Amino acid sequence: MIQSIFYTLSTLASVFSLICLVRIVLTWAPNLEYSTAGRFLARLCDPYLNWFRRFSFTRIGPADFSPILALGTLSVATMVLSSIAATGRISLLVVAFALFQVIWSFVSFILSILVIFLFIRLIYDLVNRYGYSPFWTMLDRFLNPVISRVSGFFSYIFSRTKPFRYRVSLLLTLLTVLALRIALSFGVGYLYSLVMTQPV
Repeated sequence: MIQSIFYTLSTLASVFSLICLVRIVLTWAPNLEYSTAGRFLARLCDPYLNWFRRFSFTRIGPADFSPILALGTLSVATMVLSSIAATGRISLLVVAFALFQVIWSFVSFILSILVIFLFIRLIYDLVNRYGYSPFWTMLDRFLNPVISRVSGFFSYIFSRTKPFRYRVSLLLTLLTVLALRIALSFGVGYLYSLVMTQPV
C-alpha cells in the first residue's frame, strides 16, 4: 500500500516535470505562451518555477538558469520517490546522490555554456574586432560579469593596477572556466566511483 502511494507520487512528479518543461519551451514563443493552453500552464507551473528565481546564483547577467534548478529538483523528487516505491524504505545514500547529481548537472551545464560562449566571443574578437550587432551586445551582457570577476581575481593575484586588455581578459576567463570544468568533472567522477562501491 505504502509503496503504491510513493509510486503514484513519483509518477505525478515526473508528469509535473514534463509539464513544466513544456511551459519553459512555450516562453520562447510568445504567440504560444499567451494562448489559452499557455496561460493555463503558466497558472499551473509559474508558482513553482518562480520560487527558484529568488536564488541569485542562478542568474548570470541577464540570463536566468533557475528553470534548470527547478527541473533538477523535480528530478531528485522523482528519483527518491521511485527508490522508496521499489524498496519500501528511504535510502539516505540515494537522497544524497540525487541531490549531488542535480547540483553537478546545474553547475556543469553553466560552465559548459560559458566555455562555448567565451570561445565564440574570443574568435569573433580575433576575426572581426570592430564589427558589432545586437547579438554581441546581448552576449557581452551575459559574459561580462564573469569576465570582470575572473580578470579582477588575476589582477589581484599579480598585483596589477591596470586592467587587462579585453582580449586578454577573454582568454584568461576561457582558460579558467575550462580548467574548472575539467577539474570538477574528474572530481565528480572520482566521487561517483566511491559512491557506487557503497551499499545502498
